Parts: sequence; C-alpha cells; structure tokens
Amino acid sequence: MKKPSVLLISGWAHGAEAMHPLADAMANSHWVTSLSVADPGVPRIDVRGRRRGTIQGKVEDQRRPGDGGASISPYARAIALHLDKSGEPACIVGWSTGGIAAIEAAANYPEKVCGLVLLSATARFCSDADYSAGVDPAVLRAMIRGLKKNPEAVIADFILQALYPVRIPADELVRRTKNALEQGTNSLIDGLEYLARVDLRDALPAITTPCLIIHGRQDRIVPRQAAQFLVSKLPVSDVELLPSAGHSLIEQCGKDLIYRILQFQEILR
Repeated sequence: MKKPSVLLISGWAHGAEAMHPLADAMANSHWVTSLSVADPGVPRIDVRGRRRGTIQGKVEDQRRPGDGGASISPYARAIALHLDKSGEPACIVGWSTGGIAAIEAAANYPEKVCGLVLLSATARFCSDADYSAGVDPAVLRAMIRGLKKNPEAVIADFILQALYPVRIPADELVRRTKNALEQGTNSLIDGLEYLARVDLRDALPAITTPCLIIHGRQDRIVPRQAAQFLVSKLPVSDVELLPSAGHSLIEQCGKDLIYRILQFQEILR
C-alpha cells in the first residue's frame, strides 16, 4: 500500500525543524515533508503548477486567474507546489502561521488537500469590531517597529510567550533567538504583515475536508477562542482544547499530541 502524504508547516520565526518531532513519528507510515514557507527562496507556482522563480524581498499577494480577483498569498502558493510533488491529495499539519497558510491553501486548492490538522491556528490573527478572537493589531505594529530597531528583543519575547507556561534556560533562549533571526529581518516582517492582513473567515464554510483543531488553553499568542471560531465554521471539524498547554504544542504535548494526530491520519485513509 502506498504511504499517504503529509505536509508539515511550521510557524512564524521557526524553521522546518520545529516540525521534526512529528515528522520522525510519522516517517514509517507516511511520506512526510517539513517546511517553513516563510523562508526566503521558497518556490511559488501559478495555477498550473509551473515554477515562476522564487519569493524575493517583500511578500506580495498574487491573483488567481478566473477567480474573480481573489488574492492568494505566496505562502499558500508555495504549499500548493509542494502538494503537487506528492501526486495525490495530502494532509496538511500546520502550526500557528503555518496553520493559517494551510487554511488558505485548502480554500484555494481543495483538490490537493485531503485533511487539515490546525495547531494553535486561526482564521484571522487580528481582532476587529466583528471578531474578538484575535489579537489587537497594535501588537503586530509594535513588533514590526521593534524588528527594525532591536530584533533580538522582539524575537526573544515572542519565544518566551510561545513557550509559556514552560520556561527555558537563558542560553537556550539566546540560541533559539539567533536561529530565528537567520531567516532575516525582512522575511520576519513579511510574515507579520501577512498576519496583519489575512482574513480567511469567509472561506471556512467552503472547506469540506476533515479538520482536526488542537489548541492550548494557556496560549498567549493566539487566543483559544480562535479555535472555537474555527470549529463553528468548518463543516467537518473537531476541536480539542488542551488545559495545560500554551502555543508551542509540539514541544509541550509530545507523544500525546503525536498520538492524536496519527489517529486522525488513520481516519483519512
């Protein structure tokens, strides 16, 4: 029997290695690809799957011909390219910003996606008058300003908030901060600008692929109410709120999280 394909997508300020615990656990039973679509040089595609160079500099939304002018980000297009390589629909496991991009890809390329696992994800990162399950847009604006002046401080604070309630030694925080900054300040800012403008709420009802939503009740990055909004709008979905977990579910929940995701994968077979 051919192994099913799984695409793992990491979050903002994290490389593909953040998904390696999941990748290692699935390697024997699935064809697994781990990536961070925020990395510079990720290929992008047009609607026929043809390579069009690489993402360079500021991230701009693309428009899909014949779709009424709706925009598709390079993040979702990069996901579609990787899905093309599998030759069959794949399950996407997206964490944080990777989960947002996964929702966007599923909405625009439904034929390529057979399942979604959304970890600490949201349909809209920022709150507005009609959506209280997001973060104040001023938070992102402050982070963008901070990245231009003192990127180390911004990244270190983000890592600490993402890991809450877990604490790490100071030298480990320095190491992780350095690794995140290797993506480049411009790439990190592009990711925040994507979070500031993306709004996938209206796309959710049309996504009919099975979805598993997992969120930590202690999440300081994406409010847990975002998960409840997702499950209320996605037609075929289930949600699990983990009482003692924060934003970094893969690191904090370990084997229990992996077991639940593998259970979901079996349902898709």
